[in-house]
Amino acid sequence: MTIITALNKYFSYDSFRPGQEEIINSILTNKSVVAVLPTGAGKSLCYQLPALISDNFSIVISPLIALMKDQVDNLNKENEIAAFINSTMNFTEAEEVINKISYGQIKLLYLAPERLESKKFADKLLSLNPNFLFVDEAHCISEWGHNFRPSYTKIKDFIDYCSIKNISAFTATATPEVVQDIIVQLNLKEPEVFVKGFERKNLHLNIELNVSKNAKTFELLFNIKGPAIVYTSSRKKAEEVSGYLVMKGINSAYYHAGLNPIERRKIQDEFISGNLRVICATNAFGMGIDKKDIRLIIHYNTTGSIENYYQEIGRAGRDGKESFIYLLHDERDIHIQNYFISSSHPTKELIQKIYDAINDFNQVAAGNQPDNELIVDTEYIANYAGTSVSRGLLHASLKFLEGAGYLKQVSEFDKKDTLYIPADKQKLKKFIQRTSNVELKNILLVLLRDYGNEIFSHPVKISITGFAANLGLTIDSLRSLLITLDNLGIVVFKQSIEKETVLLTSPRIESNRLKINYKKLNESFLNANRKLDKMIDFVFTKECRFKYILNYFGENLNTYNCGKCDNCTTSQKISDSASEYLSELILKTLAEADNQLPENSLVRILTGDREKESYSKFATFGAGANYSKSEIILVLHNLITQKLADRLSGKHRLVEISAKGFSRIKDIFTPEIQQPDYEKDLYLYNILREIRKQASEKFLQTPYLLCPDEVLRKVAKEKPKTRAALLSIEGFNTRMFNKIGMDFLEAIEHSPKETELLKKDRELPQNIKATYDLLLKKYDLKEIAQLRKLSEAIISMQVETILEYQPNVDIEFLFGQENLDKINKEIRKGYSSLKEIKERLPGDVTYAQIRIAVAKNKYGV
Repeated sequence: MTIITALNKYFSYDSFRPGQEEIINSILTNKSVVAVLPTGAGKSLCYQLPALISDNFSIVISPLIALMKDQVDNLNKENEIAAFINSTMNFTEAEEVINKISYGQIKLLYLAPERLESKKFADKLLSLNPNFLFVDEAHCISEWGHNFRPSYTKIKDFIDYCSIKNISAFTATATPEVVQDIIVQLNLKEPEVFVKGFERKNLHLNIELNVSKNAKTFELLFNIKGPAIVYTSSRKKAEEVSGYLVMKGINSAYYHAGLNPIERRKIQDEFISGNLRVICATNAFGMGIDKKDIRLIIHYNTTGSIENYYQEIGRAGRDGKESFIYLLHDERDIHIQNYFISSSHPTKELIQKIYDAINDFNQVAAGNQPDNELIVDTEYIANYAGTSVSRGLLHASLKFLEGAGYLKQVSEFDKKDTLYIPADKQKLKKFIQRTSNVELKNILLVLLRDYGNEIFSHPVKISITGFAANLGLTIDSLRSLLITLDNLGIVVFKQSIEKETVLLTSPRIESNRLKINYKKLNESFLNANRKLDKMIDFVFTKECRFKYILNYFGENLNTYNCGKCDNCTTSQKISDSASEYLSELILKTLAEADNQLPENSLVRILTGDREKESYSKFATFGAGANYSKSEIILVLHNLITQKLADRLSGKHRLVEISAKGFSRIKDIFTPEIQQPDYEKDLYLYNILREIRKQASEKFLQTPYLLCPDEVLRKVAKEKPKTRAALLSIEGFNTRMFNKIGMDFLEAIEHSPKETELLKKDRELPQNIKATYDLLLKKYDLKEIAQLRKLSEAIISMQVETILEYQPNVDIEFLFGQENLDKINKEIRKGYSSLKEIKERLPGDVTYAQIRIAVAKNKYGV
């Protein structure tokens, strides 16, 4: 059967989507494949079709039970060709699936990764000789992915044990770094990598900064008709927004993981059927939703990563019709995401305390490993830790302990009552024959039918709900009857614990001996911050938004423009001249700062906020008062993109001038003459700070933790020449010396002498002399900029410095007497701010021209 014939037979399509045929052909020629295909691009068909036309059955690893069921149901509409085995099924049901595979009826078996941990189960699959193994949601195997799951790390062991050769991995969201990690984790040999279909030509991406979110949400829903999803960052916010919309007359409901499964399913079905127009939801909603006519997606809060954002917007417009995406961003969104990052990255000390608290509460002695589940008592843990422990931190700690092999979290699906029949078969037979209680007899007969000999050898898990339904009993009645059988010694019945529980997977040890990779924990923290930084860069980028996304996922398109996003369809949010002016102010402020500045502090300095007295000491204080916070941050992010400024990952969002930015500042900004010692110290201080920055990246520590700024300043001032002298400086310890000490001593040894740093004469800086020479030769502003390959804005700043040194230089030829007269006229009226003057002049008069004219008036003779 050809793949086109199979496509039509099994899926009723006449042609493939872009990339599908190429991927399928690679799989059918027994090549390993890593395919990154976004939501809605037909990812599942790429592994379903090869499985259906191959000689034997194939395995699909998938983490989501609901998604497994939906895909199996869709494949089985005509004939039963697919099945799943997961924790919701009893032994008999799982055995029935295995038998159907052996008969050749089932071609595609979906498994949760947890099932692979059973050697007995692996042996059964091995005997059936699977053809292909497909790993769906493959980013879950990478610790750099946005949804790492420890259970996925067991897949490689299963592959090695079963000697499966034909392996392919699929994901909707993976950066190039995550793709490489998937290849390493699955040990794929020379795989073919496909990154396809991230462009969605019918989606209009828009960002709204600092708007009234409720009002904007209502406005968008009022103007854009059709089904919509409003994504929020918390359950509480989803409920609040939905309540607001209902009050405004919009048919809306909220959806989050806090609702019971029946409520969630009802809301989901109402939305899919069209009876419910708007869902306000957390990111718990959307996975596996097959609704093609969603016209609007609003992110009420900024997401924590491009991966999450793209996955969620991918649910819009799957029918190919025009659809709209809006993200409503404000500063509080960043604080929320920083909280989420902190809540998912516990400290070493907290992990140890939680481990001890669980064991102590359940009275587990050192060296013991009980078979029963251990209760996770949050109140006891908080008292033991001496502080409140959020659910996020608790579950993150349990996740790290599970990943290291010390315990296993017991999921809701795993929380089942267990039954075991200790009596010999003859005794059981006599009881069934003699008992007059029909209900007790029926229970035992059903247990024997469903579990056979297995129930005599070890406890089996049972679903009380399903068991009661089969017998026509209430759950309470069934429990009561099972307790009776337990009391009679016929069965051993253990009820599941309703509270959250874990199982120890190794004997208890001293918590300070826990072998957890804390370096990876720190790397994970830094990676989460990097992803948030990229998301914020996306919010403030001036380039095409889809181009930014395509490049993020590795498609590397330089000339692409979608023509539909807000950046492609609207004029610049801030003019070039204003951007130049703010760039100068930001770089000057960062250069003047002794160390890194938080973004908020930078904005407050430029806008003239007197929250802190130290702000007013900056030369640029209040110089950007006529600009909004959004405009300043937009320009700052552009400087970061151009590598003129650096941002350090972390919740304070610290920024500093880069080496490239400092080089630019030397072209445009000559600081006030400093006192000799201070200037010499400042020069060395900046060199030491660069060494510290490089070391912080090497040792995965924040620069301040590696060596505080106050200690750095002391080193620059004292200039120690030996190890002993460096260690004698207050605050500088052996730990610091082992990481950066020798580099510091070498930098001090080779630092320029005072006479090299300072020249008493008033010679022009060397890097400006070329501009000065062209000025003397009467080149105009545009020609000088072209010859020096610098912008007119930078040339104007250099001319400003030249006029400070040589105030009698003629400047009227630079841009013509007419424009110079217009500028001088406004200056004589008392206007001194470049922005004020610019607003009063025709559009052809630039900031560069104004800056030169103002400098001439200030320094000229």
